[in-house]
Amino acid sequence: MNLSQARIVALRAQGLNGAKIFGTGTTGTLNAIEHLGYVQIDTIAVVERAHHHILWSRVPDYAPELLRQLHGERRVFEYWSHAAAVLPMRDFRQSLPLMRSFRRKFHWSDESPELRCAMRRVLARIRGDGPLKARDFETKQVREPGWWTFGKIEKRALHELWMRGDVMVAGREGFQKSYDLTERVLPADIDRSIPSETEAADFLIERTLEAHGVAREPELRYLRDGAVAATIRKRLAHAVRKGRVVPVQVGDFDKPAYTLVETLNDLPENVESIEVRILSPFDNLIIQRERLRWLFQFDYQLECYVPAPKRRYGHFVLPVLSGDRFAARLEAKALRERSTLLLTGLWFEPGREGDRKFRKALRAALESFATFNRCNELDDTLLSRG
Repeated sequence: MNLSQARIVALRAQGLNGAKIFGTGTTGTLNAIEHLGYVQIDTIAVVERAHHHILWSRVPDYAPELLRQLHGERRVFEYWSHAAAVLPMRDFRQSLPLMRSFRRKFHWSDESPELRCAMRRVLARIRGDGPLKARDFETKQVREPGWWTFGKIEKRALHELWMRGDVMVAGREGFQKSYDLTERVLPADIDRSIPSETEAADFLIERTLEAHGVAREPELRYLRDGAVAATIRKRLAHAVRKGRVVPVQVGDFDKPAYTLVETLNDLPENVESIEVRILSPFDNLIIQRERLRWLFQFDYQLECYVPAPKRRYGHFVLPVLSGDRFAARLEAKALRERSTLLLTGLWFEPGREGDRKFRKALRAALESFATFNRCNELDDTLLSRG
C-alpha cells in the first residue's frame, strides 16, 4: 500500500472524501456518529463548536438542531472517550468498564469527605427533583489552582457522578448541561451488560479500523496502557491469525500498519478528487498528532493553551485539507454581531501559496464555512492579498 493509497483509505473511512457516505439529516448525523464512534465536545466558540464542526464536515445539510434532536430521542449520549464526547447510544455498554473504574478512583478531583458528602447530596436532590444543572446549586465558590476550575463543589460532584455513571447528561440549555439519574435517561432496551476485556478489545480494534481505514498498533490502543493495552495487542494478533485484520506496509515505513481485509480488497488506484475542507482542531482525522505526522506529513499543534509569545501560528488554527494532503492552516472568527466571518490568519504549506486553483477552492470553502457559522458575509482580505 503506497502512502497516497493509505491517505485515501483514511479519508474514505472518515467520510471526508466527498462521497457523502453517511447521508443527510438526522439519519446521516446518527450514521456519522455511529461510524466514527465518538465526536469530541469542546467549549471554544470563536467559530462553531467542535462537535458541530466535525459533523458538518461529513453531513451535507448538518445543523446543530439535528444533534439536539438525536440527544432528545436518546439515540446518542454524552460521556468520556479520550475527552468529553457524543457517543452512539447503541454502544453504551462499551463505556461501562470506564464508569466502573471511576468507582475506585476519582477523575479530576482528590477524594475528600467534603466531596463525598456533596456527591450524596447532589444525587439525592436529582433523585427527588429531577434533572438539575450546576447553577441549580447555590453554594460558595471554591477557588482551585490551575487553568481548569470547577468552581463550586457541587459542580465537581456532578462531574464525578457522571464519570461513575450514576448520572447522565439529560439535555442542554446553551452550554449548560442538565443531569438526571442514569436509569431515567437510558432507553429500556439498551444492553447494560459489562463487556469482558476480550470483547472490549475486539470492539476497539474493529471500530478503529472501520473509522480510520488504516492504523498502526499504538493507534489501536490510543491512551490505553497496562493490562488494557496488553489485551488489545493479544486480540490484534488473534484478528490477524483469523484473517480479519491484515498487516500492511505503508510506503517506506518500517513499522507495520493494519487494515480490515475488505479495505485491502478495495484499494484506490489513484488519488480521488477531494474538495477543500476546513477541519476542526478536534476532528477525528487529526486528533492523534503522531498519526497525522507519519500518514500526512503534517505537523500540527493546537496552540490555544500555548502562551501567545511562544505560538508558531495562532490561538485556534484550523487545518485545511486539499486532495490527500494538508495544504494550509487558517484562523477565523465568527463576528456574530456583524454576521461576518473574519479570516484573521492564513499560513500555506510549502508550494501552495501560489496555487491559484487551491486559492479559488479555499475561498469557496470559506464561503461555505461562513454560512455554517450563520454569517452572511466573509471577510477574506488575507486570502485576496496573494
